[in-house]
Amino acid sequence: MALARGDKQQALASGERAVRNDPLGPQATALLGIARSFADDPEDAEDAFRVSAQRGWRDRLTQIYWYDAAMQANDIERAALRADALLRANPNLEGAAKLLAPLEATPEGRLALARRLAEAPAWSQVYFHAGQAPDATRLENRAQVALAAVKQDNVLKCDRMGRFARELLLNGMRRDAENLWRASCGTTGAAPARGMLADGNFELLAKSTEQAPFGWRKFASGDLAVDLVEIAPNAHAVRARSTASVTRLILSQAVDVPPGHWRVRARGSVPAGRLVISLDCDGRARRPSRINGDAAAAGQVLEAEACERAVLGVWLRPGRDEVTLDEMTIEPAE
Repeated sequence: MALARGDKQQALASGERAVRNDPLGPQATALLGIARSFADDPEDAEDAFRVSAQRGWRDRLTQIYWYDAAMQANDIERAALRADALLRANPNLEGAAKLLAPLEATPEGRLALARRLAEAPAWSQVYFHAGQAPDATRLENRAQVALAAVKQDNVLKCDRMGRFARELLLNGMRRDAENLWRASCGTTGAAPARGMLADGNFELLAKSTEQAPFGWRKFASGDLAVDLVEIAPNAHAVRARSTASVTRLILSQAVDVPPGHWRVRARGSVPAGRLVISLDCDGRARRPSRINGDAAAAGQVLEAEACERAVLGVWLRPGRDEVTLDEMTIEPAE
C-alpha cells in the first residue's frame, strides 16, 4: 500500500484511479480523500469526503473523517451522530473505545451519546457491557451515559440496562448501579437505604442475580464449600465449611456506608473467632489484617472511609467446624 510506504504521489494516483474505476462508489471517493489529506491537501480532501458522504453513511473512512472534523470544530452533537453512523454499520468496530473516549470525557459528549443510544441501536449491546478488567474511568463515564440514556424517551429496556447495572455492581460501583437500576427497572430488586446491608437474612440469595442484584455473592472452591440451605419454610441460611489452611472469602457485597465506624454482627451457629469481616474501597474484598471485635459475638467494628466503590467481605478462618449464618447486620458503632 502506498499509504503504508509513505509514498504520497503513488497514494494520490491510486485514489484517483479508484474514482475512475468506480466514480459513484463512496469508498473510492473516500480513498481519494485520504490520499489528498496524506498529500497535505486538506481542501481537496474535504471536497472528496463531502462527495463520499452524499453517497452513503456506511463508509468507515468517511464517517471517521467527519467525526474528527466535528470534534475539532467542537460540534459535539454532529460528532455523536457520526460515531453512531459508524457503529451502526460496525457494532464491533475495533478501536471504538478510543474513538468514543473524547465524547465520554465531557458532560456534553456523554449527553450527546446518550441521545443516540436511547434509540437502542445494535451497538448499544456492546457499549453497555463492562467486559473483563474494564478501564475504571471508561466504566464510570459509561455509567453516566447509561443513566442519561434511560432518562430519555427511549426503547432501552430493563433487561439490557439491568445487565449493565449488575456489571457495574460487580465492579464495585454500587451507587451508579443503584441509580441505573432504579431508573430502568424500578424499585423491584433495588438496593436498600444507605448504611444498610441488602438481604441480611439471605432470602434473595436463593433468587437469580437478574432479579436481585444488590445482595450477596458466594465464593467456593475445591477446599471451600458455601451453600444456601433452607432452615424453615421461606427461611434460608448460608452454610460454609473449609479444609483450607488459610482464611477464605465466602461472601461479599457492594455497600454504600457513610464514613465512620460500623459494627457488623453475624448470627447463627458460628464458633468464636471463625468469621472476620473486611471493608475495602476499591471494589475488591481483601483479607483484613487488623480485627477489632468478633462478628459472632458483640460484633466486629469497621472503619469506613469516604469512597464510591466500597465492598464488604465475609471471611472464614481455618477450622474443622461447619459455620451456619442466619443473618448479617450492620449498624453505626457507638
